[in-house]
Amino acid sequence: MAYSLKTSSLIDAPLCPKGLILMCGQMGSLSRDLSEWSERMRAVVMVVSENSMTFDWLREYAPKLDFLLVDSDYLGDTEATIDFCMQVRRATPRLPLILVSSEIRSHDFTCERMMACDVTLKPPLLHTALTLGVQAAYQNNDYYQTSR
Repeated sequence: MAYSLKTSSLIDAPLCPKGLILMCGQMGSLSRDLSEWSERMRAVVMVVSENSMTFDWLREYAPKLDFLLVDSDYLGDTEATIDFCMQVRRATPRLPLILVSSEIRSHDFTCERMMACDVTLKPPLLHTALTLGVQAAYQNNDYYQTSR
């Protein structure tokens, strides 16, 4: 199912109103791309490993986060990544979830994978793709909430 962006309602909305982004992965080129983008949004990126992030902790802090970005390449195989994303989704369904993977052909702003994530992006994370991806993640997460 394709879901189009309602850009008119998103253009004026701040993309990081809470000022905090969580990235599950490690420091490197992906976190640098995200940090450069987040500086423009006046937000901070917190990078954690999946082992140091418990689901109880995530449930407690999710309301303070703008979104969670998961680095699929860091987590390893596709099955483990999808399992992890689905656990995150069950623990914090209202937290927009962006999956980044070099295994995909191109960015996917649709909500076809909504059981696991709101958007899938392909690195490198250029400013425009990340902006569109975050906008789509918010919108797709809203759709996910209403479809449950």
